[in-house]
Amino acid sequence: MKNLFFLTSLTLLCFSCQTYSEHELNEFDAKIKAWAAKKDMALTRTESGLYYQYIEEGAGPYIKYTDSVIVLFKGTLLNGTVFEIQKKPMAFAVKEMIVGWKEALMISKLNTKIQIIVPPQLGYGNHQLDKLPPNSTLFYEIEIVEIK
Repeated sequence: MKNLFFLTSLTLLCFSCQTYSEHELNEFDAKIKAWAAKKDMALTRTESGLYYQYIEEGAGPYIKYTDSVIVLFKGTLLNGTVFEIQKKPMAFAVKEMIVGWKEALMISKLNTKIQIIVPPQLGYGNHQLDKLPPNSTLFYEIEIVEIK
């Protein structure tokens, strides 16, 4: 079921790209900054708009686009609604993930624990998915268990 969610999402993203205005991107960014300030989180922002914070930095080489990873993760909306939780290790090909995950994984190493905030333009865009409303900003806690 969960794999179906990601595959469906990947298909939607590949066939219908959403572009956002500068104003919309700034609104997403402001929303993330306000949320992080309330949570007293020291996040780093990438050029693309992904926010991240290492809880534990891993060791070894960085994950590559061509790698597969085995992860544990929890995904919530900024309002606290949990939309997915994976307590048993699950495998994914990096190249098949949403843009925000790809970017986060490629700045991570084995045994990294990272929190990321994925704005809509790096996530599922304006698509309505199972538990995700259009233009959702997503907060993930990810633990990288294995790299293949």
